[in-house]
Amino acid sequence: MFTSDLRESQMQRIRIHGVGKRALELIVQFAYTGRIEVDEKNVCHLLPAANMLQVQRITNACCRFLERQLDPSNCIGIEDFAHQHGMRDLGERAGRFVEQHFSMVSCLDEFLSLPCTRLVALLRKDALNVHSESEVYEALVRWVRHDQGARADQLEHALRAAVRCHRLAPSFLRRQISHCALLKDRPRCNDYLAQILQDLTLHRRYSCCHERSPSVPSLLYVAGGYLLRSLSTVDCFSAESRSWSSLPPLPLERSGPGGAFLAGLLYVVGGRVLKPPTELGEDVPTVHCYDPARRQWTERCPMEEPRHRLGVAVLDGLLYAIAGSHGTNCLSSVERYDPVTDEWTSVASLSVSRYGLGAAVVRRRLYAVAGCDSSTKFGIVERYCPEQDRWDVVAPLKVPRSGAGDSYALYHAGTVALGKYIYVIGGYDGLGQVSSVERYDTELDVWDMVAPLNTRRSALSAAVLDGKIYALGGFDGQEYLSTVEIYDATTDKWAMGPSMPSCKSGQASCTSPAPCVIHKVS
Repeated sequence: MFTSDLRESQMQRIRIHGVGKRALELIVQFAYTGRIEVDEKNVCHLLPAANMLQVQRITNACCRFLERQLDPSNCIGIEDFAHQHGMRDLGERAGRFVEQHFSMVSCLDEFLSLPCTRLVALLRKDALNVHSESEVYEALVRWVRHDQGARADQLEHALRAAVRCHRLAPSFLRRQISHCALLKDRPRCNDYLAQILQDLTLHRRYSCCHERSPSVPSLLYVAGGYLLRSLSTVDCFSAESRSWSSLPPLPLERSGPGGAFLAGLLYVVGGRVLKPPTELGEDVPTVHCYDPARRQWTERCPMEEPRHRLGVAVLDGLLYAIAGSHGTNCLSSVERYDPVTDEWTSVASLSVSRYGLGAAVVRRRLYAVAGCDSSTKFGIVERYCPEQDRWDVVAPLKVPRSGAGDSYALYHAGTVALGKYIYVIGGYDGLGQVSSVERYDTELDVWDMVAPLNTRRSALSAAVLDGKIYALGGFDGQEYLSTVEIYDATTDKWAMGPSMPSCKSGQASCTSPAPCVIHKVS
């Protein structure tokens, strides 16, 4: 303005629009002293003024101050303010904060005051950090009810455009169709959800509806296991830092438990308590639940029957405990846990009793894979349909694998789901540990072989982290392992990863987004 041929360069007095008196005083004072104090009272006036006058140090100080103030109650406003004034980096950080803390943000005034277009844009985001799609649905319903007279007619558009309804559990859909007053007053919305429910319960193929991918790093948890005795250790791996850290130990040490995340909480189910010098141990029905945000364990309702070397998986917001062993008895029974009621109920049993089996869920179908009894290694695979409460036999493994009936959880394979495939990794075939890996196409009902492990191992655990399969620990026939192998399905190759802090077999492992804890900085 003053160094060019603009008219202002020749003027003695210049009117600067959009800059408040106090903000300009602070900027002039900064020019002489190099010091400025940014606070809640002046930041909203100071940032646009400094930005207009191109005082970058003040602009940066204001952005840092606003970033430190980010909170579920103000993050949407800060994001909008940043974009309004061209502060792209601050806007992106505030946007990530909204995504990462969506569960809290969606209950507060800024969210409830959003216009419909802005709401839909937010709810469509792939990076929303939610435990289940029902959180997104319930956020939409809260938004409509906040100004129902003006917003009720926008429900159908937002429901179709932003909520991934095929990711809702059938039981949740039934409750909404039966009890939600908003839907009863909007027949088209009710019919839309009824059609979704029918698609899910009839297992129809529908256009791809991906799970959300939260913009927070995922963590891999390893709990319990066996190393000359049952273990209580719990370790956590971050792929972002490629490092392991220790977490509060299990309240009860055990080997051969099952593990899964449900609604943001880690459940460790069953297992065997084995302490020297006894070699028998005690199988337990115990269920412990870990809250990563609070770093605390609590005990939940125990299973109806003790289970060791069981399969565990989550389907429709319920936790399934499948087969396993109890003492010398090989089990076929299956029970499922409802975290809302804190109760276990029995469902249909497997056709073949077994332990050391794997469990995985693909497209709302639960698979029980392989296993053994005291004399036979099974290649059998059974698939559970919750609508019919029935198990059906599907294509068997090419190589039967798992157990020799010992009490130390040495002989089972790792089982995980990735996309439409189920992978069975390593294990024991009756002659020794194996390195082979099989992949099951759930659409074609066909197994094929993929790249083998670098190290033969049984009693390993397996989990999927950031789209890659991790095979952890186990027993190679001579010693217990701490090594970790990582499989990339796009290249069909295994690579070595950072080893666990200690050797072990028969541990539970699963993954979940890291907890988002707000640390206020003064």
